Amino acid sequence: MRYDTLYFAFFLALVWLAFLLVPWRGWILLAASILFYAAAGLRDSVLAAVIILSNYAFQFPIQRDRRWLYPALLIDFGCLAYFKYRVFLTTAVGFDVFTHDIVIPLGISFYVFQLSAFLIDIAHGKAQPFRSLPRFALFKLFFSQLVAGPITRWRQFGPQVHRLFDGKLAIRSRLIGLGLGLCLLGLVKKVLFADSIAPTVDAIFRNGPAGFAAAWLGAWLFMFQIYFDFSGYSDIAIGSAYLFGIRLPRNFATPLLASSIAQFWQRWHITLASYLRDYVFIPLADMRLTTQRHRVAQHFLAITATMALCGLWHGANFTFVIWGALQGAAMVFATLWSRHFRPPPVWTGWAATFAFCVIASVFFRSPNVGYAFHYLGTMFSFRDTLVGPAEQAVDGWHIPTDGMTELLIAAGCLALLAMHWLEAQLFT
Repeated sequence: MRYDTLYFAFFLALVWLAFLLVPWRGWILLAASILFYAAAGLRDSVLAAVIILSNYAFQFPIQRDRRWLYPALLIDFGCLAYFKYRVFLTTAVGFDVFTHDIVIPLGISFYVFQLSAFLIDIAHGKAQPFRSLPRFALFKLFFSQLVAGPITRWRQFGPQVHRLFDGKLAIRSRLIGLGLGLCLLGLVKKVLFADSIAPTVDAIFRNGPAGFAAAWLGAWLFMFQIYFDFSGYSDIAIGSAYLFGIRLPRNFATPLLASSIAQFWQRWHITLASYLRDYVFIPLADMRLTTQRHRVAQHFLAITATMALCGLWHGANFTFVIWGALQGAAMVFATLWSRHFRPPPVWTGWAATFAFCVIASVFFRSPNVGYAFHYLGTMFSFRDTLVGPAEQAVDGWHIPTDGMTELLIAAGCLALLAMHWLEAQLFT
């Protein structure tokens, strides 16, 4: 069930009404979450039930002996690898034994990361096990954060689940107003902006851009499309939770205004970035694999490997891995630059960061690596084949040559940036 549909709006209204009228609020949200997930189908529901039961059982022995953490993580990430990466992993080594027609279970990337973080925190004494299976199930299944995150930690969500079942979670009118406002903002981002931009982006990437102007336009628009799409879903998720008195962590903080690549990842998909930092980068960087002399190189390799895994999390394709590795390489370059040169002015840093993100997004959007390099070649060819007023042709997407249309396109691109800036002012 998508968040930008009337079905979800009707579902949310019914659940909220029951939540206000019935005293057993924790059970209401648990039942609603089970129904929400059941709509995904029997296979997804059975898989979710298996993972919930296995993680619930493992949390107690893990608290006594952290060695139990390894089989638990093997089950969680084994399920994720099988359902999301089995074709990618087998074809990468030359054995194409699985069908390519795979339907990935609803939210599996998000809830596997959330549950793995929970078990790791238990092993390190940073979280407490759930004695109640219904409470644990709601921690994993809460419908508001199931589809697109945020990826919550125990300290952010676990205590709220307990207060919800104990009847101690208060609903304040300010939270309700903020929740409705965020839901509306998310719908505007998703429906008005992301869905309106998508046809143009699809037209450019489907046939290939006719010249460098169309190539830059496609990459520019795609960067905003994916931002408005993903942050719109996150806003609806956080806003929906507010309606029930639940506070979920912020997931986006106007990242396209960042003045450095490190700042970009402090603002883009914040909960994923913090997960990767705490559970991937820090362990890799702290491992005693090298001598002190080579610790800097290990640190930089850990950054690149972490971001490559970030790319793989977004999709089972080498294009995503390259996109993530480019993000890591940019972080390494920025670190080296800061050690030997003065930091650039804020506007220069923003322009360089934004341009890099737009260029790297070509790998994110392209169907394969060869197409991505062909697209980039067009972006940097500085040639354009403007062929009259046609907006689309068989061999590519053409920009009309009349000055008014070109001016409108440029104004539209700048307007997207202006809307992003206005969003930043809204949350300051």
